[in-house]
Amino acid sequence: MAARKGQLTETTPLLPTHSKHRGKRVFAAVAAVLAAGSLFSYLLLAYCNYSIADTSSKRLSSAAVGRYLHITDLHVDPNYMEGATTYSQCHRRPPHVLPPDYDSAKDGHAHTGRFGIPLAKCDSPIALINATSEHLKREWAHKLDFVIWTGDSGRHDGDPEQPRTFDQIIQGNDIASAALRSAFKKIPVVPNIGNNDVSPHNELAAPGHKRACKTFRALERSWRPLIPKDQVPTFHYGGYFAKDVVDYDGRKGGITALSLNTIYWYRANAKVGGCRAKDSPGLAQLAWIRYQMRRARMRNRDIILLGHVLPNRDNYRPSCYHGYARTVTQTVPPPALNSSDSSEELVNVHAQLFGHSNVDVWAFVGQEAKWINSHDALLIATENVTDKRLWWEREVDEESGRFGKLIRDVWSTDVTMHAAINQPDERAWEDMEDDPQVHFTESADHIVPVVNATVKQSLPSDFVESLLKEFERVLVQNPPNPRLGVTTISPSIIPKYVPSFRIFHYLRSQPAQGERWWHLPVGTLLDYDVYWANIHKLNTKAQIDVRSFFTRLYRFSDEYKIDDLSINSYLKWAERLLSSKALRKRFRSLTYLGTQ
Repeated sequence: MAARKGQLTETTPLLPTHSKHRGKRVFAAVAAVLAAGSLFSYLLLAYCNYSIADTSSKRLSSAAVGRYLHITDLHVDPNYMEGATTYSQCHRRPPHVLPPDYDSAKDGHAHTGRFGIPLAKCDSPIALINATSEHLKREWAHKLDFVIWTGDSGRHDGDPEQPRTFDQIIQGNDIASAALRSAFKKIPVVPNIGNNDVSPHNELAAPGHKRACKTFRALERSWRPLIPKDQVPTFHYGGYFAKDVVDYDGRKGGITALSLNTIYWYRANAKVGGCRAKDSPGLAQLAWIRYQMRRARMRNRDIILLGHVLPNRDNYRPSCYHGYARTVTQTVPPPALNSSDSSEELVNVHAQLFGHSNVDVWAFVGQEAKWINSHDALLIATENVTDKRLWWEREVDEESGRFGKLIRDVWSTDVTMHAAINQPDERAWEDMEDDPQVHFTESADHIVPVVNATVKQSLPSDFVESLLKEFERVLVQNPPNPRLGVTTISPSIIPKYVPSFRIFHYLRSQPAQGERWWHLPVGTLLDYDVYWANIHKLNTKAQIDVRSFFTRLYRFSDEYKIDDLSINSYLKWAERLLSSKALRKRFRSLTYLGTQ
């Protein structure tokens, strides 16, 4: 029977991608549908029957409201094999001769369907990427203003039998980029570099190092033309760039997205140090953010910060974390030092969007006096008691010193990167691994897992508790911290839990006085929806309607009864969360998309 338009069948061609590293198109054949098993049925039982009433669509249908997509962690795996064992990272089917203690039910190999397997250490099959692309094209391309894509498109390097190569990382980015460019032909897409988009994963040398240059240039080619031409030299230098994504309706200004290279702040990156040294690549990126914030103020534009690894004390080196918090939450000086406007103004950071952890959470980030080390405090006290800028902040504002040279030679002009910039030597620092690998041994007769990768891989058990303690610490400050921001982690496409993405709603134009949200500044986040794909059920269907491949799991305002996503609303919600055991239980459940 012929499939209706919008359906995927076993013969539906999948999205081709052009890989310079293989020299041919990458296609994935959709394999036969497996019978539904029992391993994950009890884990996803609530999901199979879960629905949410669309109670707040009318209040978000105003012409003043814009929307954008945040998608992250696609982890494309062309080697994914339907019916494979999970402890082989879904790369090999069970051997004919099995060990005596082999338990197929626990391994879950019978459930590795064509769209992936939830709650296992496997990456995304091509079929999932294509279905996601087709769904976004049909359902969202005409409804969105822009797309935020926060990295990690390469597969994990967890299979010793198939070690991941640099070319395969780029191939994963080729496929992901082609999928998103196919879905969104007319709106801006902003890519970002993740810790699995570099080789070895987590490790990225300082700007100017041959491997860093090779990585940045290969990713820029893979994502082309998503990075603006005038930002290519900046990306070739440090792996970060700026892109205007939307202009506001009825007024000057708009939103500029800053795509950050969080690997230069990441503790797990053993190739660079913290953000104290003058030649630190992490410090250079902080200086670039400050430069872009001053530029945004001059152009009357707000900012979205996007990156892969969430900024917190566990993920970032201490000097980089307090530097990031200080940079994105402090006031900035006037546009010009000789300007008659002597006021200081906080640039509106519209949102801070991250991925990496595969969960659905948010957290506070803010400037605190104790983050300023004693050396910096002494410099402030002895050099100029009225100027509380640090030395590198003054260099950026006055376009002097090393950062002034970067502004002139790389950051603000479309010219070839100058080789005269002093490059730091590679240094060894503490190494923290964030992605535990799957280890197994294989003999001629059978595969024996050393670590059973089908055990649910999740964040530390105290992850949600640590967030709650952070909320409590923020709320009990006296006086309250005047410089607070909110960082959000969006759930991932890779089925670490279940494939998911977020749709954000924001104020694109100013409502008339008296109308809803008229008191909020343009650019304020209003709400977000989380969409998920029930691949446990989808894997059992011969025909898939891509228009309903993803369905809405919940809307933030409906679930938590808040009016908008301003700082004040987040603070009120955090206070309610700490006082309600039932609300905390629901928060924990939605953090892991209902799977725990």
